[in-house]
Parts: sequence; structure tokens; C-alpha cells
Amino acid sequence: MSGKFIAYVLSVFTFFYLLLISISFLLFMGIRERVNDICYDIAENISTKSVVSSEIFSYLASSLAGYGEYDLNITLEKNLGENTSAFYYGAEQIKDMPLSSGDRVTISAEDTNPSLFEKLTGTDLRVSAVKIAVVN
Repeated sequence: MSGKFIAYVLSVFTFFYLLLISISFLLFMGIRERVNDICYDIAENISTKSVVSSEIFSYLASSLAGYGEYDLNITLEKNLGENTSAFYYGAEQIKDMPLSSGDRVTISAEDTNPSLFEKLTGTDLRVSAVKIAVVN
């Protein structure tokens, strides 16, 4: 009698654990997709407008803040001529700098905290996105 009860408790516990892992995985994938979409929208905006404004940075930071704490890295590779480039790192150096054709802006965002799915499974699958905008 007690063996059946222990088996029942273990099977219920296993079912709820698998259900929790499935739900947390779906949430993880949804957040991952949304972060990629946000970074893609910003990269597309930069490549079409040819300027990196402070509004773009504030929109990026506020949009990603809704999904967690993200480490943002922004790099500008300014094309100065044939085989010559200048690199600028960080939002302070890049803000409101006019861009010319051939310049590349790299946007990378990485989550600093593990998700519930990572905690449950013991894996390291941080949400991250890297997008490159090439100015036309």
C-alpha cells in the first residue's frame, strides 16, 4: 500500500516538474525571439536613417528592460576610405554621429541573469542577440 502511494507521489511530482520545464522553455523562447526582434528593428532603423540618435538608445534600453537586465554593447566601425576604419565603442561616443555609406554598427545584448528554464535544467543558455547594421 505504501509503495503505491510513493509511486503516485513521485509520478505526480515528475508530471508537474516536466510541465514547469515545458512552460518555462516556451517563455524562454518567446523572450529570446522578442529580444532578437527589438535588436533587428534598431539595426534596421540605424541603417535606413544613417544616424544613431539618443532616442534610439533610450528606446533600446527601455524595450529590453521589460525582459530583464541586459548588458548592451554598441560598436561603430566608421569607414574612412580604402582599407581604413575607425572604431568607436559605447553609446557616449556614437550618439548623434552622422554615418556615411559603408559604416557598420554592431548591437549586442546579453542577459545578465539566468532565466527560470536555465535554473531548472542547470544549463547556461543566456538570452543574447547580435545584429549588424550596414549603412546604405
